[in-house]
Amino acid sequence: MHLYLPLLFTLSATLTTAQLTPNSTSQLPTNASFQDLIAYLPFINTTASFFLADPRASNQLATAPSNPVTIFIDLDLPYQQFLETPLPPGLAGETENASVSNEALQSDLLQYLQIDGVRPSTTFNGTQFLQTRFNDTTYENVTGGERIEVFRNETNFYIGTGINFKSNVLIPDLTFAGGILHIVDTPFAPPYSIASTGIVLNISILAPITAQLYQYPQTQAPLNISTAPDITVFAVQNSVADTLCPNTTIGSNYNYTGTYCSDAAQLSNYIVPGQVLYSTNLTNGVVTAGTALPARGNASVGAGAPLVVTTDSNGDIFVNNSRIIQRDIITSNGVVQVLER
Repeated sequence: MHLYLPLLFTLSATLTTAQLTPNSTSQLPTNASFQDLIAYLPFINTTASFFLADPRASNQLATAPSNPVTIFIDLDLPYQQFLETPLPPGLAGETENASVSNEALQSDLLQYLQIDGVRPSTTFNGTQFLQTRFNDTTYENVTGGERIEVFRNETNFYIGTGINFKSNVLIPDLTFAGGILHIVDTPFAPPYSIASTGIVLNISILAPITAQLYQYPQTQAPLNISTAPDITVFAVQNSVADTLCPNTTIGSNYNYTGTYCSDAAQLSNYIVPGQVLYSTNLTNGVVTAGTALPARGNASVGAGAPLVVTTDSNGDIFVNNSRIIQRDIITSNGVVQVLER
């Protein structure tokens, strides 16, 4: 069994409103422990049991009154499907190729469901990217720990995680001693490597960029975007990438196939090292610089092109006059923004 991509979930049953009702005719207890609270919530017994069985998460729950926490937890049925479904082939990265029997990773992913402090639903407005307790460079490389996207408005409340997956909040604001619980409909998707993200979401330009960086010796390449910390990639959409870099694919272990794509070196000017630029960071007038790949057979590194960010009255964001058409795809070491051209 391996960690699966929730993108492919199909629920085998539909949960009714009655099934999502606390298992008691009385009011939920106030200031109860986490363990006492979940006794009233039979539809999350399995997933909650992982928290209680994990030494680190269990200790965090025990100390929550002095170290408050917000937890997002999913329903039992989707989580069971998550554990039972095998990975698609061809993915490459520490997280996606680790077995769910890997206790260290399993423990880390429980940290991905937690953020510091007690955050009722009313404290979430619009789009926010919040630091979780998942901070282990074996599996992720974002300074301070991996982020999740939290979005809430008058009609929607969801959490964005790896591979652009969205988990809807079904039941918010269940309080316990030192914390608050929000129940979501599906498991969080772990953040995957840039290469695997490209495979799963079919962002074809990530293959030649990642592969070329990977294939250069470390002494020549300016950075390996698969492992370097805090990477933002502005990736052109497939209709543009297929013209610039035809017949390119990337397989397991970053095995790159297809004609060498010299234009990928220019496209790497849209890689920003050392910064994770979510859409909320991209404001009108921001200028930053990418880092260019070396030319084939040449160890020299280009200076990179300026990236001028502008916005319009519709809320659209443009990078060098190219509109972002798919925002905030969270990866294991940063974020990918997809450009129109």
